[in-house]
Amino acid sequence: MDLDVHPVGERVEVEGVGGEGEPGSVGLVAVVAASVSDLRRAVAVAGELPRAAHLLVAVEYVPAHLGPLAPVPPGMDEWNDLYELRVRRVGRRGWVCEAFFPGGTGAAEFLSAVVHGARGRRRGSGTGFFGGLHGRGAGAWLPGELSARGAPASGPVEMDRVTPVSDVVLRLDEGQGLPFWEDVEVPALDRYTAEAAYRPAAGTPDRAAPRVYGPDPVGRIAPVDERLVNPSGFRPESGGPMGLLTVHDGNVVLYDGRKIRAEVPRDGTVTDAGLDHVRDLRGVRVDWSENTGTAMVRAVASLAAGGVPLVGGPVPVWAAGLGEELSELLSSTEEEHLADALRREEHSVRLRRAALRAHGVRARWRALAAEAGLAVPPEPRVSVVLCTRRPGMVGFALAQIARQRGAEVEVVLALHGFPASLPEVASAVAEYEATGRPLVVHEAEGDTVFGAVLNEAVARASGTLVAKWDDDDWYGPEHLADLLLARTYSGADVVGISHSYTYLETLDLTVRRTSFSEMPHKGILGGSILADRGILEEVGGFRPRPRAVDSQFLLAVGRVGGRVYRTHGLGYVLRRSGEGHTWNVDLGYFLGGRTEQWTGWRPSALLEGVPEPFGGRRDAGR
Repeated sequence: MDLDVHPVGERVEVEGVGGEGEPGSVGLVAVVAASVSDLRRAVAVAGELPRAAHLLVAVEYVPAHLGPLAPVPPGMDEWNDLYELRVRRVGRRGWVCEAFFPGGTGAAEFLSAVVHGARGRRRGSGTGFFGGLHGRGAGAWLPGELSARGAPASGPVEMDRVTPVSDVVLRLDEGQGLPFWEDVEVPALDRYTAEAAYRPAAGTPDRAAPRVYGPDPVGRIAPVDERLVNPSGFRPESGGPMGLLTVHDGNVVLYDGRKIRAEVPRDGTVTDAGLDHVRDLRGVRVDWSENTGTAMVRAVASLAAGGVPLVGGPVPVWAAGLGEELSELLSSTEEEHLADALRREEHSVRLRRAALRAHGVRARWRALAAEAGLAVPPEPRVSVVLCTRRPGMVGFALAQIARQRGAEVEVVLALHGFPASLPEVASAVAEYEATGRPLVVHEAEGDTVFGAVLNEAVARASGTLVAKWDDDDWYGPEHLADLLLARTYSGADVVGISHSYTYLETLDLTVRRTSFSEMPHKGILGGSILADRGILEEVGGFRPRPRAVDSQFLLAVGRVGGRVYRTHGLGYVLRRSGEGHTWNVDLGYFLGGRTEQWTGWRPSALLEGVPEPFGGRRDAGR
């Protein structure tokens, strides 16, 4: 059976199973998918399948940046009945996983464990509420979520003792209309399926305007599964061919000038495997000449979320579901600009930001919950830990933090060996506090080693996440927001940036290193570490050493099985002056390898200039 067309909310009945005096499980359930994205989409539908003694999952293509199809067992002894587990590679990129449970187990639970194993340690940030689904293709709206439950077309929602199993239900209308929703406790939202939304009514032209449910055009289409459709695997080279996203024989296809790379289904789904097949392209031009509705809009949003550089001129009215920011970006860059590797990557970063924030599953469901009148939980707070021995750099660093956008920020300022009463420190602190953001000041003893001062600062932080900040480096206003995005789509315990830009102060020279980003990798800059509180506790914090505390922390994370992810470094410039660094390497380290060099201070456009330092020290930024 095709799980994409089986309605969520309709149980699959098997003759001779589940009745009185009959076995409670079938012998075998096998799920075959083309990609891990398809497998995540099937989790919600698999909840309608019967229990099985033998479960087999096969995925035809798993990109290299994902792990093998080895499941992560649940944490409450649900698998004590497991008899045998097999994982094997099939062909070059395929995997098969089999499990045997004599007493039977649920297919959805097993699929969830398998996709979690392929993605790494963390499951990612939750929404704080449970979503229910009804209708064909509903799995695309909440992929990989074991908490997603099917609901009858008219309700009511199933109860777990005295609590509904869902807080809000999304119903998909196939064009015939939906019955009155009868559940007075759980709200329901209605959307058309991709086919029904663009099916012309009787007596209207073939390309009729879409039917809509919901006030926001962005929220009318299914979201992008950011856990798999994301920038992971992005290539910084700019020498590949250009692709064209266009219509051929009524279908949306991606053409590279010689052959069709991919054919997009009617609902616009782009998978992790599809992205992997187009990573060598310099970019993709979007052809808006024919109204294909959801297929084109969702495909463009998915490619943008994956970091594929897109160009396409003005976006037509029928594609308003892309959102204003993403639409403007598509017409902001011409094809010839993508020949420059730096400009190409900058454009890619802007696209992925807009697409992930507007079309990611988490963002979509938070918007749906707000539309349904639910109280949406606040975003996690980031505690920025700033430890410094230099009073003159406090105002410079606080000004960098103050301009951060897209993140809820608290600052813990550790003054290492000097008091907060120094005039330049007091004025800088007062100017930062005037912004209204919380600030905690800690005066550390001068003879305390650096790693111990960091731990003292972390102990005074109240945020869910802890970000390390260097006092003399330059940070773009989206620095923390980019790290939060990377944390969401990577499932990593620690995220940071690649080392791209360095300003050599003694030579008045800016150096850019060509380095790969968007990958699991422990090689991140220490001044960009963003870590979950849980992983800090697991490794015991930072080692009480005077230097190399960042690299030692990252090694410790690896030893406890944590995952470190490296995102782009275009919004950051490392300052290298003559002295005062805990990382002792000579200037030759920064000048070697594949680098670009410019006289003077020349950052990426994503840094967006430099703010004036707080406290009146206008020379601190030089």
